[in-house]
Amino acid sequence: MVSAARGAQPEGVRARSHRQLVWVLSGLWLLLICWLAFFQGLGSLGLMDKTEALFVEVGHQMLERGDWVTPWWNGERFFDYPVWGYWMVGLSFRLFGVSEWAARLPVALAASAVVVAAFGLMLAWSPAGEAGRPRLLRGVVAAGVIATTPGWIGWGRTSTTDMFLSSAISLALFGFLLAHRHRADPWRAPLGRVAMALFAGIAVLAKGPVGLLLPGLVVVVFLLFTGHWRAWLRWRPLLAMVALFLGVSAPWYAAAAAVNGGDFLGGFLGFSNLQRFTTVLYDHPGPPWFYLPWLVLLVLPWSLFLPLAIAAQGFWHPSRWRTAAAGPSGEGTAPAELGLFLLLWLVLVVAFFSAAATKLPGYILPALPAASLLVALHWRPLPEAIVPAPAAPASATPALAPANPGRTGVRIAAGFEVLLLAAMAVAAALAPAWVAGDPAYPEFGAALSRSGLPLVLAVCLGLTALALLVLLLRPKATDWLWLPSLAGFLAVLGLVIAPLAPLLDRERQVPLRQMARTAQAAARPEEPLLIVGTLRYSLLFYGEPEAVFVSDRHHINQLAVQGPAALALSPGSRSVRLVGDRRDLEALAMPPQGIERLARTGELALWRVPRHHLVP
Repeated sequence: MVSAARGAQPEGVRARSHRQLVWVLSGLWLLLICWLAFFQGLGSLGLMDKTEALFVEVGHQMLERGDWVTPWWNGERFFDYPVWGYWMVGLSFRLFGVSEWAARLPVALAASAVVVAAFGLMLAWSPAGEAGRPRLLRGVVAAGVIATTPGWIGWGRTSTTDMFLSSAISLALFGFLLAHRHRADPWRAPLGRVAMALFAGIAVLAKGPVGLLLPGLVVVVFLLFTGHWRAWLRWRPLLAMVALFLGVSAPWYAAAAAVNGGDFLGGFLGFSNLQRFTTVLYDHPGPPWFYLPWLVLLVLPWSLFLPLAIAAQGFWHPSRWRTAAAGPSGEGTAPAELGLFLLLWLVLVVAFFSAAATKLPGYILPALPAASLLVALHWRPLPEAIVPAPAAPASATPALAPANPGRTGVRIAAGFEVLLLAAMAVAAALAPAWVAGDPAYPEFGAALSRSGLPLVLAVCLGLTALALLVLLLRPKATDWLWLPSLAGFLAVLGLVIAPLAPLLDRERQVPLRQMARTAQAAARPEEPLLIVGTLRYSLLFYGEPEAVFVSDRHHINQLAVQGPAALALSPGSRSVRLVGDRRDLEALAMPPQGIERLARTGELALWRVPRHHLVP
C-alpha cells in the first residue's frame, strides 16, 4: 500500500476547499460590483431637483410628523405615489439620521438585491450536470452586466420610486422563474412562490396597480405560450400566494382610504394612475417609439448586442420552447424557455409604457434586467439552449466548419462599440470646454478641467476600445469580448464617477443648500417664501418645509386673484421672500422701491419685497 505524502490533503478536502474558495470569490465579486455601482460616494452629492428632492422630502415629512399613513409634501397631502418608498426613506432616516446617504441607501440596496438575485437565478437555471466553473461564470457575467447598465446605476443611486417598483417587479419575476424551473423541489418552488407574492405586494405598495399588472401580464402570456398554465392552477398554493400578496399590500390602502376617504381614491387611483396612462401629465408626451432610443441609451454598451441576443433565442420556432416538462419530477423545462420569458418581459414592459400617454425614460426601468440577462445569456448560454448543429453523414469527408453567423454578428457589434468608445473618449476630453458656457455655473468648466477627471475618463474609454480591438483581432477570443467592456465600465465607476460627485456637489449643489438655509434664517414672522422659475424642490428639504412655486409674473397674478391664501399670505404678512435665478426675479418687473436683495450665489438670488408688490 502506498501511503499519502506527509502533509498532503485528501482529494475530498481539496475539492471542498476549492469550492469554498470559489464561493468566497463570487461573493467578493458581487460586493465589488455593487459597491462601485451603487454605494461608493452615495451621499457625496446633494439631492437632485426636482423628483428626487420631492420624493425624499415626503419620507422626511413622514418621520417629522409621525404619520406613516398619509404622505405630505409642501403642507398638503401627496398621493402621487403609494407609501413603500417613503417608508424606506423615513426608516433609513430614523436609523441613520437625516442625510443624502441615508436617503439613497434603500434604493442602493434594492438595486443590489436584483444584481445578487440575477447571479442566483443563473445558478438555479443551470442544468444539474453542468460543471461548476461555467455555472459560476454565467452568474458572474449576468450580475456584472446588470450592475454596469447605466440606467440601473443611475436610478440605483437616485432616491425615487422607480427603483423600488423596478426591483420589486424583477424579484417577483425571478421568483416565478425559480418556482417554474424547480416545480417539484420541496423548498425552491415554495420559495419562488413566496417571492412572487411578497415582491408583487411591495411593487403595488411602491407604485400602485402597475406593480401587479406588469409581472402578471408577463407570467400569464408566458404560460399561455408554453402551455404550462395548468401546473399553476392548484388552488392551495394560489390561495396562499393571494393571502400573502394581500397581507403585504392591502393594509396601507385600507388605512389610507379610511383616513383620507375620497381624496385618496380620487387623487391616487384617478389622477396618478388612470390619467397618467390616458392623458399627458406634466408636459411629458412622446411618440409610440419614444422608448426605443432610450432603451439603447440606458443599456449601453450592452444594447449593441441586444438584437443579436434576441435573435439567438429563435423565438419564431415554437418547437424550441413549447415543450412539456420532462420526467415525473417536473424538472427540465424546455431549453429556451428562460430566453423566451426574458424576451416577453422586455417586450411587454416596453409596449405597455409605449401605449401610455405620459412618457418618461424611467418608466421602462423594469425592462432593463430582462435586457441585461438576455445579453448575458448570449455571451454565456445555457448548455440546454444551444441548438446543436446537424450531424454530418458518416461518409462525408471532413471539411472546415463554416463561419458562425452569431460570432460574426458579435464581432460587428463589438466593432461598433470600439468606434462608439473612441468617440466618447474624444467627447470626454472636450467636456470642460462645453460646460464652460453655462451662465448659471460659470466656474464649473474650469473646476472640471482642473480635476483631471475628463482626461481620466478619456483614457479609460480609450483603453477599453483598444482592448476590444485587440480581442477582435483574435478570432478565438470572440467569447470574451464582454470582458473589456465590463472591466472598463467598473474602472469608470471607480476612477471617474466616484470623485466626480463631490465636484458636482461643490460647484452646483452647495450654493443651493446655502441659499435654502439663508432664506430660512432671514424669515420674518408670517413671511412666506416664493420659489420663482425653476422648480427647486430641494429648497424644501434643506430649508423650510413649505413654499409657493410660481413660474412668472402672470402666474403670480393668477394666484393673487384667488386670494392672499394662494400665495401663503396671512393678515400679518408685510413682505415676501423670493428665491430664484436673478434673471427670473428681474423679469417680474416689480417697482424697485422697498426691494431688499438679501443674498446672491452665482445666478441664484434671494430678495425680500413688500407685500403690495404682489397683491395690491
